[in-house]
Amino acid sequence: MSVKWGEDTRLGGVLELPPLPEERYQRYLAFAGVGEEAKREMNLDAEALLERAAGWVRAAYDALSKFPETARALGWESRVPEDELRIRRTFFSAWIGRTIGVDTSREFARYLHHAGRVHAGYGPDRRFVPPEWVALAYAFVLNAFSDVVAKERIGLWAGYLTAQEETMRAGYDAAMALSVGRRVVRVEALGIARPALPRPVEVRLVHGTLREALEKTFAFEPALVDQALQAEPVAVEEGLWMEEGYVFAFRPRWTVLVNGRDARYLKGLDTSLKTGDLVTLLPPGR
Repeated sequence: MSVKWGEDTRLGGVLELPPLPEERYQRYLAFAGVGEEAKREMNLDAEALLERAAGWVRAAYDALSKFPETARALGWESRVPEDELRIRRTFFSAWIGRTIGVDTSREFARYLHHAGRVHAGYGPDRRFVPPEWVALAYAFVLNAFSDVVAKERIGLWAGYLTAQEETMRAGYDAAMALSVGRRVVRVEALGIARPALPRPVEVRLVHGTLREALEKTFAFEPALVDQALQAEPVAVEEGLWMEEGYVFAFRPRWTVLVNGRDARYLKGLDTSLKTGDLVTLLPPGR
């Protein structure tokens, strides 16, 4: 029997995903009170912060290289590679510049999510940085800011940095979830979806279903959500009341293959996977 993705939730045609990075980021910013008026107030600190930013970048990496545990995480136990240090300083400088500018954009939220994945070992150098060290690095920055920022605004900066940290941690958690489970499968994307997932990703599964493999992959790579899925509103129970939430279904004419077979002719999202299986996301217009 052919199953249309998202046609009926009883058929298992929808995916439950965490909020997209930009949704999560905006939720945290709203809780911290960082709206447009707060941003205008925070911009009053920009000049003084920029004057000291380069020194903070140097001090941050000096501290990271001298502390044994962070030096070990970065692979700097014996020496600090100057080329790598320069690259890291470049990215840190770009981040601190955007932070001083109070960037609340969708693109910045995606950047933070990606940075979390990098800390989980999915960066170019595959280095794993424990989240507690990322949290302490944020504390280092906030402490540096507190020497400059007017005391009536330090709470806004603390909330803003925390919103960033939590958005980054979500990316870290999504990456770490890929390594939980005993069955190991690969997920690839072809055609117009390939830029969102240029290389197949290895996914470990606890329950061993196609649904689990796809939910982990889409949580890891939000750009795939943009390409392949559409949101469907549902009522979500929150304590004693119901709130509007979303599930996701595949857009029309998308195909999901399991070892080359269309999953709609297997058991849909409930198709069982085994170690070594290959899941392929095949968009229309390929």
